[in-house]
Amino acid sequence: MSQTENHSYTFDCVHLAPDEQIGSHQHSTWELSYVITGAGMRTIGDMTEPFSSGEVVLVPPGISHCWYFDNKVTDTEGKIENITLLLDNTFLNNCAALGSELSEYADRFKKNTSAVKFTKEKSGAIIGILKKMCGENAAERIASIIKLIILIGESGGMKVVGKSQKTDKEKERMQQIQTYVVCNAKRNITLDDVARHIGMNRTSFCIFFKRTTGQTFVTYLNEHRIRLACQLLRQKKMSVSEICYAVGFNDVPYFNRVFKRCNGVTPRKYK
Repeated sequence: MSQTENHSYTFDCVHLAPDEQIGSHQHSTWELSYVITGAGMRTIGDMTEPFSSGEVVLVPPGISHCWYFDNKVTDTEGKIENITLLLDNTFLNNCAALGSELSEYADRFKKNTSAVKFTKEKSGAIIGILKKMCGENAAERIASIIKLIILIGESGGMKVVGKSQKTDKEKERMQQIQTYVVCNAKRNITLDDVARHIGMNRTSFCIFFKRTTGQTFVTYLNEHRIRLACQLLRQKKMSVSEICYAVGFNDVPYFNRVFKRCNGVTPRKYK
């Protein structure tokens, strides 16, 4: 792992197991992420979609996001790898203060109010700079970050992959829950975990969820996991027991019962 932190930026190159990747989060900095090795599902703001190795994404401050990595898409050590640059607005403002030549690009950079994914050509240029930064010291990386600001500040070469959602408190809570489930369904989730995530105690959370959705959270979570199981049954050559554990269940007979209740047939017959 290569990591540099100071008051205006953080540069991090990580090589870790898929389950060790951070869950849903948001922060006050810009996040530029490059997936070196790995694939799975990505949720940014109001959008959830697949991602794969080689993608570069810029997430503005304040937008919740997470990458869920597939345990089957790793390197020979069973790990994923990515580079992340966190950039404070202070850094952008300091760049703009250096002169009009640079302030134009810094201003364009800051106008990205939605998360964006870069095209292959633009990603290639960004990746080249990020890889070079792995061998640089903290001071040398300043120059590389300025190059990235100029490159990203140039028009074109990007596609929106997520927008911040302005909702009422109830809808905001439900969106937080849905994002948490999408990002963590394949892990062990307890009622206390999700209640804590949205700032409620367990009892209040259960009452809120049942009143809002008409079902319990466990039922909602199981239905989501069964939908994931259906996708795996259609797409991958995995046994029923492998799929059971891959989607977050830890008991095969229970998985079979829930699956049949949701689909009318057993997983084996569905496959």
